Amino acid sequence: MIAEYLKKHKTIPAVAAAFGMTALFGLAILAIGFNALFNPNTQPVLAAPADPSAAASADPAALQQMQELIAQYQAREQQYKAELNQAAAQLNQANQQLSQYQALVSGLENAGIIQISPDGRVFLGGGQRRGGGDDGGGD
Repeated sequence: MIAEYLKKHKTIPAVAAAFGMTALFGLAILAIGFNALFNPNTQPVLAAPADPSAAASADPAALQQMQELIAQYQAREQQYKAELNQAAAQLNQANQQLSQYQALVSGLENAGIIQISPDGRVFLGGGQRRGGGDDGGGD
């Protein structure tokens, strides 16, 4: 009778299994947490000083060395920023020149002075080929 009831209502075993798995995982997480909390086999942090400012004042040579490194890094950062700004200016100038060249080529095409084939060859006026490229002839 119970087997027939469970066959008709399959959600009940599924929900029970889900709650059971959740409970097992929850207990496992709690066990790991309590073990970590109450584990006597921990080692204290010995290398770290109790007061970080005391460590800095205890070794002025190390502090001076760190300040010099920071100054070097800041100078390098300024140099990189200047180089980056210069490269950006050059890129802007190149983009402006490219726009001018594109406008020039487009104007020459619209005026019928040049024709550009799909493969990139340039023809002057009425289709006469000028410049490099194979003219299709023999030797």
